[in-house]
Amino acid sequence: MVRPYVRTGGRLAPSRPELRLETLVTTPNSEVNTAGMRVEERTVINVCRQGGALAISEIAAHLGYAPTLVKILVSGLADSGHVNATTTLPDHNLLERVLNGLRRAL
Repeated sequence: MVRPYVRTGGRLAPSRPELRLETLVTTPNSEVNTAGMRVEERTVINVCRQGGALAISEIAAHLGYAPTLVKILVSGLADSGHVNATTTLPDHNLLERVLNGLRRAL
């Protein structure tokens, strides 16, 4: 078993606390130079390249990593410009309409 802080290079918390499980992660259109990156970071980039925009929770599921570990990795990759991380909250009115529709359906 490998301890999570080993996989993150000693980082214990994400540098971007706003990242959530539903935060979408994408790679830039240009090729990303992965020289000198940790294996885990390259793996996150490769999963995003193959899957397109993936949520942090999806990346964690694909890799079998804890979501917090993926948040730390994505934070570092976003800080260095290797990935884009976008957290958009859904429109409150849309959520209310969906909830009302579900209530009517039941």
